Amino acid sequence: MLKEKVIVNFDDGREICVPYGTRVIDAVSMIEDNTDDILAFVVNSEVKFQKYELIRDSKVSFVKINSDDGYRVYSKSMKMVLYMAITKLFGYQKVDFQATINRNQYFIVPSMDLTDENIKEIKTQMQNIIDANLEIEKKALSVDEATEYYKLSKDEDKIENMANRLKSYTNMYFCDGLYNNFYGVLVPRTGLLKKFDLIPYRNGALLVLPDKNGELAQVKSSRLIDAVDEFYKFKDILNVQNIGALNNKILNNNTLDMIQVSEAIHQRKIVEIVQDIEKKKDIKLILIAGPSSSGKTTFAQQLGVQLRLTGYNPITISMDNYFKERKDTPLGEDGKYNFETVDALDIDLFNSQMNSLIKGETVELPEFDFIVGTKRYNGKTLTLKPKDILVVEGIHALNPILTEFTPAKNKYKIYIAPITTLNLDGYTKVSSSDTRFLRRMVRDFATRGHSIDRTFELWQNVRAGEEKYIYPFLEDVDTIFNSSIIYEPAVMKTFAQPLLLQVDKSSIYYPEARRLYEYLNNFLPMETSNIPIDSLIREFIGNGCFNR
Repeated sequence: MLKEKVIVNFDDGREICVPYGTRVIDAVSMIEDNTDDILAFVVNSEVKFQKYELIRDSKVSFVKINSDDGYRVYSKSMKMVLYMAITKLFGYQKVDFQATINRNQYFIVPSMDLTDENIKEIKTQMQNIIDANLEIEKKALSVDEATEYYKLSKDEDKIENMANRLKSYTNMYFCDGLYNNFYGVLVPRTGLLKKFDLIPYRNGALLVLPDKNGELAQVKSSRLIDAVDEFYKFKDILNVQNIGALNNKILNNNTLDMIQVSEAIHQRKIVEIVQDIEKKKDIKLILIAGPSSSGKTTFAQQLGVQLRLTGYNPITISMDNYFKERKDTPLGEDGKYNFETVDALDIDLFNSQMNSLIKGETVELPEFDFIVGTKRYNGKTLTLKPKDILVVEGIHALNPILTEFTPAKNKYKIYIAPITTLNLDGYTKVSSSDTRFLRRMVRDFATRGHSIDRTFELWQNVRAGEEKYIYPFLEDVDTIFNSSIIYEPAVMKTFAQPLLLQVDKSSIYYPEARRLYEYLNNFLPMETSNIPIDSLIREFIGNGCFNR
C-alpha cells in the first residue's frame, strides 16, 4: 500500500511531513518564505526539476547559482529562452554552441550572419520572455511522439540522435507553445533567470551568464576560438556533425577511416608546431602546460618524435624535480602541504638552471626524493649541444616567473587541452571539463589505484589550481594544441560507465556520477582495436606505446 505521507529532511536538519505526491517546490515553500534564488533541487542525491513529486521519504537540498549544478541549470534554461527568442523572431534556425569562455557560451547561427541589430532584437525578445515569467513544463514523451515534434521544428540533430537510443521515451520542455530538450534540468519559470547578456562576438554571439557570485563575468577575447574554428572544419572532413552521425558509423562498423583521419589531424598539428619552432631558429626551451588530463604526457612524447625527425635532440626536464624542500613547502588553508601552488617550486633554482643551460653552461640537475622530501644531486649533469632542445611539461610551465631570466626569443610556449567536443546537439555542448574528468578517472583507477570517489574528491582542488595557475597565461602562448578526439566519448563509455556505477547512492558525488553516466548513455560503445598504439587516448585507456 502506498504511503499517505512522506518525510522530507533538509541539509540544515529541518524536517517536515507532507502528503504523498507533493511537489518538491511546494514542500520547500512551507519552510522558506522566498524561493526565487532556488533553481532546482537535489532529491535523494539526484538533481530534480522543481515540480518533481515526492513519493518516498527524501533528503532535499537547494540548487543555486553558486554551485556547478546551479550553473548547468541556469545555462540550459537560458538556452531555452534563447531558442524561444530566435524561433519567435526568425522561425526555426539551427544554432551551434561551440565553446565556453569564462563560463560564457559562444554560439553561431550557420544560416544567418548575426548583425549587431539581430543580436539586440534577440536580447530584447529574451528579456521579454523572462519578464513574462512564463511557466516551463517538463513532459515525458515516447520517442515516436518526440520525433514528430522535432520533425515539425525541422530539428534533424535531435531526430538523428534519438534514432539509435534504446530508451522508449524522452523528456521535453514546453513553454509558450515551443518545445525542446536540453539534456538536463531547467527552471520551472523564466522569471527565475535574473541576469544575462548577449553581445556580438567573433562570427556569432556570446551568451553571458552569472558567475558563482551571481554577477556577470567579465568578457575577454580568447585565442581558444581559433582552435574551435579549426575543429569545426575538421568535423566537416570527418562527416561527423553530431552524436547521431557518430553512432551511425559505430552501428555500421564504419569507424576505421574516422580514427585514421582523427589521428592524422593531431599529427599534422604537431608537424606544424615543429615547423614553427624551426622557423624561429633560436628556440632552446619548449614549455608545455594544460589542465589535468589534457594529454600533456603523450603530446610531449609525440612532439619529441617529430623534433628528432627534423634533427633536434629533445631533452625532457621534469618540473617535479624542482620542488622546494618539504620543510619549506607552503601550506594550504586546510593546513596540509600545497603542492599545486607555484610557490611550492624552487623558482630561483629553476630560473637559474634554465638560463645557464641556454647560455651553454653545464649544470647538475636535481632529482627530488618524494619519500624524504628533499632534492638530491647524483652527478647528473647537462650541457646543451647545438641541436639540443629542452622540453618542460607541467602545470606551471607557462608562468613567466619560472623563466623570467630566459630571453623570449629562446622560449616556445604551448597550451594543450581538449577544447572542443562532439555536441549532443546545437544547443548542448559537452563540457571539456567532463571529458578531462572521465580521462582522469579511467587512468587513475587503472594506474594509481584511486577509487572513483577519490578522483571526485581531488577534482575540485585540481580545477581551482587550473583557474589560478594555467588559464591566466593562456593568451600569451605561441600555439594551442586541441587534444580533443571526436570519437572519444564512445570509447570512454566502455571504460567509464562501470566505474561510475561504483559510486554509492549515499556518496556526495553520486549526482555527478549519475549525470556523467547519463551523458555517456547517448553514445554507442566503440571497439578499440583499431585505435593506434601512439594515439593520445591510449594515455588514458592503456595499451599505448608511450609512457603514461
